[in-house]
Amino acid sequence: LQLADQALYMAKETGRARVVLSDQLTSGALKRKIRVAIVDDDVIIRTMLAESVKNFLEEKLDVDLMAFRDGLAFLEDTWYRDNVKSGNRYLLILDGMMPRMDGLEVLQRIRASHRSDQFLVVMLTGRKSEQDIVRALRLGADDYITKPFSINVLEARIKRLIQRKM
Repeated sequence: LQLADQALYMAKETGRARVVLSDQLTSGALKRKIRVAIVDDDVIIRTMLAESVKNFLEEKLDVDLMAFRDGLAFLEDTWYRDNVKSGNRYLLILDGMMPRMDGLEVLQRIRASHRSDQFLVVMLTGRKSEQDIVRALRLGADDYITKPFSINVLEARIKRLIQRKM
């Protein structure tokens, strides 16, 4: 039943009016698409996250990944603006503290939009105060991880989120 359900959703995500067989899912012939945005002002963290996240998600998903230097660059980019209308699913990894527009502001805008349900949002930030964590969770963050962080922990949490919510 689970495979049939996944095949139904895959058919919807890949164009509707089509048939997807469950063996296509298990063979890896057909993967669900996810757009991943990494928004962090530190170029080293952006690069490291981009490589790691793409590697561990590509096992089961068709990954379209972009990295952005701050929240405003993400929100203004056509990669986000033009594709959010298409119903694509997004994993958004946000730094909390950035110039021009920080992660909490981006989170607030995403959750205020009419397409909020398309986004899984992970805050990955140096903000460690209880007040910041509570604020992010109340604004709709799906998870909150503080820096410094472990790639293995990040991988486990992202995979769990995707399995539960996508």
